[in-house]
Amino acid sequence: MKKYPGILLLGIILMTSCGKDYLEQSLGGTQSAVGEVGNTFDVSTVSGLSNVSAKVTDLSNGVSKIEYMADITDQKLLSMAQYIPGATFVGNKITTGGQVKMTDKGIMNVYDEGNLILVKYDAKVGDTYKLKRGANTMTREVIAKSTEDDFFWGWMMIKTIDVEETGRGIPGVSKITYFTNHKFGLVSVKFDLEDGTSKMVGIYSNNSD
Repeated sequence: MKKYPGILLLGIILMTSCGKDYLEQSLGGTQSAVGEVGNTFDVSTVSGLSNVSAKVTDLSNGVSKIEYMADITDQKLLSMAQYIPGATFVGNKITTGGQVKMTDKGIMNVYDEGNLILVKYDAKVGDTYKLKRGANTMTREVIAKSTEDDFFWGWMMIKTIDVEETGRGIPGVSKITYFTNHKFGLVSVKFDLEDGTSKMVGIYSNNSD
């Protein structure tokens, strides 16, 4: 299967589900070191973004709070970022965050509306999760799962489970693809834009399982 070589965009992180036609939105397992308080993430440089940082600031009842900060120097990206729920801006500096459950079984976003699975590490291609949030219905589907180390990440080759998300409702963004690994968590994100271009960010946790 084709893989994208390793670098992608800002961590817009995610949302929940409902409906008997979709898989259960719960996640068991043991707490991942990636979600421990104090863990930081290195984020690869991408055109239009600088001074990107991410850190786990709290862990309560198995749910990690992650804070993201970045300077957005590209006007198109800055306009898109205005649609990130809860984001604050000082000039072109964005601060945002999310609540995420991370275990040895997978990753799940936690929202007021409910939970949305990002990935389960025992997933099968075709597994799908949905969230109705406001006027938008977000859909996440597992589109690929490595059987060998075929994704270049940092200085190594790793296996990934790739999840495609549509329906987020950000003007200018057609879809988002998340690349995940059972040891390192979320390792890369690819944003496909409606103008036919894409941006990709590599994410490197300083803790791992």
